[in-house]
Amino acid sequence: MIRSLQHVGMTIPDLEVGRSFYEAVGLEARISGQHVVMRCKGRAQDQVRLMPGIQKHLSYISFGTDAEGLQAIRENLSFHGVVIHPAPFDIGQDGIWFRDPSGDWVHVNEADSMPAQPLETPELNTPGRYRRIGERGCTPTSKLRRVTPLRLGHLIKFTADVNRSIDFYTRVLGMKVSDRAGDKIAFLRCGCGGDHHVLGLAKSSHSGLHHLSFEVTDLDEIQLGAKHLMSLGYESAFGLGRHVAGSNYFHYIRDPWSSMVEYFWDIDVIPEDDSEWEAFDGDPQDVIAVWATNPPPEAFIKNFEAARDE
Repeated sequence: MIRSLQHVGMTIPDLEVGRSFYEAVGLEARISGQHVVMRCKGRAQDQVRLMPGIQKHLSYISFGTDAEGLQAIRENLSFHGVVIHPAPFDIGQDGIWFRDPSGDWVHVNEADSMPAQPLETPELNTPGRYRRIGERGCTPTSKLRRVTPLRLGHLIKFTADVNRSIDFYTRVLGMKVSDRAGDKIAFLRCGCGGDHHVLGLAKSSHSGLHHLSFEVTDLDEIQLGAKHLMSLGYESAFGLGRHVAGSNYFHYIRDPWSSMVEYFWDIDVIPEDDSEWEAFDGDPQDVIAVWATNPPPEAFIKNFEAARDE
């Protein structure tokens, strides 16, 4: 039923701080009423909506589906006794709004993911497959390259009950588990196939944002983007490395509110006909990384958002 991740809404205490950070990440800002909306260059799709508030917190997740999927979700919500609410945020009246088991707002709209800006993908020379002939892969000016993320690929959020959240997102919204680590973390993909995960669920005492993850064109952009953010004073949280869950290369940077942004490249893609995909279930350390330049710090799995009374 869920076919795509559209965008994420966040409440933050200072919109200009948020705008500056996400522009440094490589996104472009536009004003929408009292909100600042961030988009990837050349892509007509909101990716992050920044809204003013006293404390930073994850406000909502917006997913896309088709007309048939939207009707099926309405019926599932009714069957499971989940209330559909009027729009709690000023982003328009299209689609449906409800809360997940963590109390987080979920928005589902009839919407497709917009195509990314056409880019020339750098050719790679690999054993037996030499595609870049007579051309340098890097020059002294390569270090000046600025990162332009292609899309918001996924987010991971905290929940007090991973199993209950898995049950909700799979039974009610039609998502599927790609990999997991018991009741500590799970990686969910759209039922129609696609990226290994668009939503991750990590165990904590309460809800909160762990990270937002943006796809870039190659390994160079992961590190160039991370080095650029660090040169501006933002903290490296974990990376460079390669995940087991999803197989993607990564580098995480702390945002101004101590959650994270991840640059990623080369993620596993699972088809809709996924009969041959076997979900891995192991220890948390087994799904984090097959290698990394440093071990994940203890704070990597910490929920920095304050619990909300809602």
